[in-house]
Amino acid sequence: MDTELIAAVHARRAAVLAQTPEDKIARLRAEGKLPVRERLEVLLDTGSFREIGLLARSQLPELRERTPADGLVCGSGSIAGRPVYVIADDPLVLAGTRGRVAEAKTARVRALALAERAPLIVLSEAGAARLQETRGALAAGLGGGFAQHVRLSGRVPLVAVMLGAGFGGPSFQASISDVTFQVRGTGFIGMSGPKVVKVGIGQEVTAEQIGGVQMSAETTGQAHVVGEGDAETLRAVRRYLSYFPAHSDELPPRVPARPAPCETPEGAAALAALVPENQRRAYSAHRLLELVADEGSLFELSAAYGRSMVTALGRLGGQVVGFVANNPAQGAGALTEKTANKQRRFIDLCDAYHIPLVFFTDTPGFLVGPEIEKQRMVSLCGRLMNSLLSASVPKLTIVLRKAVGMAYLAMCGRSANPALIAAWPTAFFDVMGPEAGVMLLHDKEIAAAPDPAARKQEILAALAAQAAATEAAALGLIDDVITPGETRQRLLETLARAAGGERPGFRHRIDP
Repeated sequence: MDTELIAAVHARRAAVLAQTPEDKIARLRAEGKLPVRERLEVLLDTGSFREIGLLARSQLPELRERTPADGLVCGSGSIAGRPVYVIADDPLVLAGTRGRVAEAKTARVRALALAERAPLIVLSEAGAARLQETRGALAAGLGGGFAQHVRLSGRVPLVAVMLGAGFGGPSFQASISDVTFQVRGTGFIGMSGPKVVKVGIGQEVTAEQIGGVQMSAETTGQAHVVGEGDAETLRAVRRYLSYFPAHSDELPPRVPARPAPCETPEGAAALAALVPENQRRAYSAHRLLELVADEGSLFELSAAYGRSMVTALGRLGGQVVGFVANNPAQGAGALTEKTANKQRRFIDLCDAYHIPLVFFTDTPGFLVGPEIEKQRMVSLCGRLMNSLLSASVPKLTIVLRKAVGMAYLAMCGRSANPALIAAWPTAFFDVMGPEAGVMLLHDKEIAAAPDPAARKQEILAALAAQAAATEAAALGLIDDVITPGETRQRLLETLARAAGGERPGFRHRIDP
């Protein structure tokens, strides 16, 4: 081939890579951010990135020389040796807005991810439509990328990373991804940014107020993992993907088993002492999972949202599992509208990628009252039950203490057909909490007694005996009563038996 042609190609590539002014890069670094290509260096295995569309530019003559790669860096690479595809906004090109050529690049990458069944990671900063190229009747053709994204859902892992302002389209795309990572202080999620809010309703708001971590991770739960800075967040993405298969036709990767803290004498003693017999005393579900799971294997999702429940990926004997645990350290472990959303979405995620679910139950029931009803709690519980009862992955349930009413079913009670349902000696089962049950059924008897307080305690003691874990086992309603020290081994044995029935394949999309 003509050497001049080859040289011209190299020159054009070099020109694109060198086009961003150093002062813009310096300003970006001053904000604590990395340039787009450095972000990919952190995310991907060294030297693995192969760019698609490097020479792309805007179709508009007046923008052609100002839009290297049309403001979007995308292509293939690998994470821990496994292929992935990535789409990354360049905030230094017209504020990261996307033109029609950039949208064509994203369509190409999504199509390749689907055809090759590889995870897709989207790094968003701005990334909304470029007004110069989409205004007027051209807007009638918007939205094709969302349809493509939905077709990928549940087939390959979809990861959204909000590294900067991502109001509008990028936030919509994040909502239909499997998981959303958000950088504290610089990443924002929302329908509209401050300028649009000001024009639309005349209200002054900041990006932090409308779409920062407090709103997105704590109030709405739309961000599932919060990172401190670009590099930490991107390294967390690498770790997250280590729990998932490359696509739904594979099972999750197994790693060599690591011992759990509860397998040491000190850890076994800590686990045995963790759950107080006094039902009113709290303990940390985080500590429970740290003791039972393979050491260092936990990866929590939605940590700041619905804190009375913990949802975390982890490993047991090297096998990936999804842990769902009531957390009495927050709100007594009661189920709320936030925990219903959180649990339902986590179940769907694990079921789509063949990750067994392990439930640790200790809940006094659903939160009640007018405020919770305003949140459509009945419908939210219906959606949760639908996901739980439809999930085909192995489900294992350990009841630690309180298993009350419909909340017990929501935590994978017997009627959810778990592969194992066992209880610790501290567990009890009832349709409602003992205090409420006594007052509803025996209020007149207690009031008429010579010593009402003493009579109430007598009735409570009798009910406690009827509700004990040993009584549930005697009735054949649970498989066994086990000690804390036996818990991990029973989980490992059940997972090993259930593995014979696992069949990979597409199951369903991940509903927002």
